[in-house]
Amino acid sequence: MALRTDLKQQIISEIDGNKNYISVEIELQYQPDLIHLLREEINYTGQHFYYKSKDSKLEMCGIGYLLEARYSHLEHDDIYEYWQNIKEQLNTIKLHDEKHHLKFFGGFQFSEHSLTNEWKDYGMSHFVLPKYLVTKENGHYYLTYTDHSNKFDIDNIQEVINILETENEKIESSEPVVVENKDIQSEEWKALVTKVVSQMNQSVALQKVVLSRRRQIEFEDRVNVEDALQRSLDSNESSYLLLFESGKSQFISQTPEQLCQIEDGKLYTNAIAGTILRTEDETKNDELKDELLNDSKNQFEHRYVVDSIIHDIQSFTKHIEYDKKPTILTNKHLYHLYTKIQADLLSENVLEIVNQLHPTPALGGFPKVEAIKFIEHEEFGTRGFYGAPLGYIDLENNGEFVVSIRSMLVNNHTATLYSGCGIVKDSEAISEFEETDLKFKPMLKALGVM
Repeated sequence: MALRTDLKQQIISEIDGNKNYISVEIELQYQPDLIHLLREEINYTGQHFYYKSKDSKLEMCGIGYLLEARYSHLEHDDIYEYWQNIKEQLNTIKLHDEKHHLKFFGGFQFSEHSLTNEWKDYGMSHFVLPKYLVTKENGHYYLTYTDHSNKFDIDNIQEVINILETENEKIESSEPVVVENKDIQSEEWKALVTKVVSQMNQSVALQKVVLSRRRQIEFEDRVNVEDALQRSLDSNESSYLLLFESGKSQFISQTPEQLCQIEDGKLYTNAIAGTILRTEDETKNDELKDELLNDSKNQFEHRYVVDSIIHDIQSFTKHIEYDKKPTILTNKHLYHLYTKIQADLLSENVLEIVNQLHPTPALGGFPKVEAIKFIEHEEFGTRGFYGAPLGYIDLENNGEFVVSIRSMLVNNHTATLYSGCGIVKDSEAISEFEETDLKFKPMLKALGVM
């Protein structure tokens, strides 16, 4: 596909010499495979992100980081202000009738204690503006090229179009060879569960805490994230799927959980807490769903999450609506208790909302402050992006952020997997350990080791 002369002339005619950045977007007439755009041949090693929405209506791949906002602290307001300033300096040009699809992508570490050596490639707050963005939305494909005004080259659009047209050939993945597969501090983790349960039965100060644990897998060869993402897509999970690269590190999450979505002055969020394993027997599954809906521990845990979210959003919303009883959310291997929540917004700062909502009791605990304090002082290792908010803001300050569970951090030959579960006063260490084992499954399958 060659960029027509009249389109080039249209782009040139719309360039504003007073702006510091130019972002040009065209609609593509073919369907590139976005996963394959992560290949290193595109010459932006360590500078890719990928995002697929839960309903698959939105899929995008960012290639090359034109700008990075990276802070050593959790700076929600500074990141938001940075994006507003960029937009004021941005000359947007689109050669189609739909909205411009440029996104500011990134996230925040779980807490201020998260920035340890294994997470050093990421900032505590880290957002990127892609030089090239390929977007699939509602069946249409778009290419967005953004650059400094004094470096903008219209021929770069044609160069990337040529790359996209040749990147669709599928490469067969090879079977990974595992050198070592080990749980990290598994016995210590079980002992910690027993400890916190004992504390809860002696005092009501802490009523729920989510404890995470890790598994580390070392491979003979470097982990191929393209293969991992493709396996995740092929699994047909009803989940978000994302990748965020920085330096030598690659973070992947296949999460069912949305933190929030902001669209046209509305807040959409949900509570997901309470889990039971799904089987291949549909009759048995009906019984399991009934069991989950009537199980006091899971209902207790779910109610905490709903109440906490309602409390957290009251200061910046009005007209809050939610179902009084949870329904069942079905994933490929698990059933979850689920409650949908929506409200009218009083603020357009999506990152302020992210800050207020994170972490929900589904990933932190209840009461929130006491639970986070316990996690920071007692949990083994640091969470980094596990359970943390990752997502995007667009040019209209709409956006969506997920809770990045079912996740792993990849560095060369090593993948560190994360999972967690909610601990309440009647929890048992062995059953909670088994639940976290189940939650490793999506990433184990992505890696091709089960």
